[in-house]
Amino acid sequence: MLIKEDNGLLFIRFDDGDSFVDVLHNKLHETGINFGVIISGVGMLKKVTIGWFNIDTSGYEHSTYAEPHEVLSLSGNISLKDGKPFAHIHASLAGRDNRVIGGHLFSGTVCNTIELFILKSKSIELLRKAGDTFRPLDYK
Repeated sequence: MLIKEDNGLLFIRFDDGDSFVDVLHNKLHETGINFGVIISGVGMLKKVTIGWFNIDTSGYEHSTYAEPHEVLSLSGNISLKDGKPFAHIHASLAGRDNRVIGGHLFSGTVCNTIELFILKSKSIELLRKAGDTFRPLDYK
């Protein structure tokens, strides 16, 4: 893993085999990064689970893809959820057939690398409201 910061812009390069979401959450906690915007992410993921939020059931419908997918885009935000940094990430991915899939990113294993850029917030504190499944973003 490689991390570099410049004036609130954070670059993180993830390594092959990293459990992307888990490693990101651990790194945010270790470095004290609690608030920000994920502005760009590219690379590859395999064993990736994405979801679509079903408003009728108030729950996510999950889909898992074992084969490697190109990460076309990662976007989202970083907030505090239950007092810990939480990355809410959406992903657009393409498989070998170039078909695009996307949704809320729950998990994935880095395949080759992921290159992620985060813009840290210095004055806006982003917080996840208490709730069951749907926890809207709030700020202080």
